[in-house]
Amino acid sequence: MGSENPQEPFSSSSEDRPPVCVYDLFFDLPHPTATTEKTRIIDPPVTLSPILSEEMYKPDNISRLTRFAFPEYDEVTQTQQLASEQEGLLTSQGRTFGANLSKYDIYSVDFVVQHHTFSILLSDGRTRVHGHVRRYLPQHSDSSARTDVGRRRPRAMILITRAIGGERFYTSILKTVEAFMMKARVGSLTKNRDPVRNFLHAAFNNHANMVTRYTELRRHGVTLNFTQAPKDHFEIMTACDIAKAVMKQNEEVFRINVDKLEFGPGGGKKGRDFEIEDDRIQFYLPYSLQPGYECIRQHSIPEDKYSPITPLLRYIGPSNFLRVLSALLCERRIILISNSITRLSMCVKAASAALSQGLLMWEHALIPVVPPHLIPSLVTNVPYLVGVLSPFVKRLRELEGLADVLCVNVDKNELKTFNMANP
Repeated sequence: MGSENPQEPFSSSSEDRPPVCVYDLFFDLPHPTATTEKTRIIDPPVTLSPILSEEMYKPDNISRLTRFAFPEYDEVTQTQQLASEQEGLLTSQGRTFGANLSKYDIYSVDFVVQHHTFSILLSDGRTRVHGHVRRYLPQHSDSSARTDVGRRRPRAMILITRAIGGERFYTSILKTVEAFMMKARVGSLTKNRDPVRNFLHAAFNNHANMVTRYTELRRHGVTLNFTQAPKDHFEIMTACDIAKAVMKQNEEVFRINVDKLEFGPGGGKKGRDFEIEDDRIQFYLPYSLQPGYECIRQHSIPEDKYSPITPLLRYIGPSNFLRVLSALLCERRIILISNSITRLSMCVKAASAALSQGLLMWEHALIPVVPPHLIPSLVTNVPYLVGVLSPFVKRLRELEGLADVLCVNVDKNELKTFNMANP
């Protein structure tokens, strides 16, 4: 699944677990209704977690990933409707959709980019993987050079990783992947046949080489001291200024650079190749990917410690935020509701991050966006923190046995209790 002659960039940490890398698998998934489109998978240059790759390649798990990537799609209730639409029946406007169009085929002007996350526990019971999802519109079959022509169904890019946190980092990675996809469609200077694979492999190898270099420095006793001022600074500095100065001097440890991929070598007018200087893409690494992080006891760090709490605070305000925090501390059942997948995912992660600021860990179920097929499981008699899309709120009222639940509508800033004895 990797390259033919890969070189191991990492060495295993002291604990019996594979080292964390930029990504473990990349999926490009079609919409659940696009039965004729294919799934694309890009492996890393080196497979560091064989159990992850083996399990994620199974068709059942790919279907499982599709459900998490498109949580608004309800397979049970939409099957009959889709069959009718694909037969060319009349719509409310009196026109037919056509042979291969449905309500999921949209124009680019109506498309809204969605980015959210989810987590899955593998069959070994201890390996937790995180999926970062970004939607995009593929090229139209009748116009490969333009992205604003025709209706088509969105696809979803998923980066599977064992690294915790890093939402901003992976959002930037997926944005760059989408840019390379668009560049490959309309034509560019680059001669790379597969710019997406080249970019992902370059990011992986750059991070791997950085971790290897830092590991060698640690073996020789060289470490970063954030409490000692650099030698070239003679003025009196505060602890914060010292840390900033150390980070500035060792900035290469906190970021990765991908060079000569955006433009790459191209042919000039006389057939000569040229390279554009400063053809570099920089990404600042999240804490979980920075060198030396593997030395920390992982089970002592909450997964959402580095996720921002501001999204939830911005949408529901300080008073309701404290009420949600109290419910979390009491380990109640909490359901966040929104019409936006991105907003719902951010707010659920922010609620968990609020606990993490006090180094408290939410030990119960946490699902940023619950797919429709998992909604019946919310009647379970255990605490959970989940997000449910607004179109499926009616199903919550129809569930028998659903009780002792705090529902938070982040769009309307409303808090309601559902069959709660002592709210």
